[in-house]
Amino acid sequence: MQSIHEQSMVIREALLYIAMLKLEIEALQREYEDLKITKKESLHQFQEVKVEKIGEMFQVKIKSPRGENNLVNILEAFEEMGLNVAQARASCLDSFAMEAIVAPQSKDKLCSVDDLTQTLVKALVKPSVPL
Repeated sequence: MQSIHEQSMVIREALLYIAMLKLEIEALQREYEDLKITKKESLHQFQEVKVEKIGEMFQVKIKSPRGENNLVNILEAFEEMGLNVAQARASCLDSFAMEAIVAPQSKDKLCSVDDLTQTLVKALVKPSVPL
């Protein structure tokens, strides 16, 4: 049989080992959170939205990381702003890219380059909604 002294030594070593494991887990959690932040920052840096006014129409060029609903979110943004898509080309092989010519549905609705740009940027970061 083990003496009380030996048992307390085993318990102390086990507690020390558990404390060390907790410290390692905390360090891994901090590293994981840092990686998530770094990934999010790099994704936002990759995003590019350019809007030019051509007469009464707008030329839109978008490049961003591939996302589940990028195209849908962008088309919904056009619709919400009262814009019709006259011409568009989209690709989502390695990343998402889109070029489009959009025009106001009516002359009553005024839209600025800045408003359209802001709306499209928000549409790209909009979280996907499960069906």
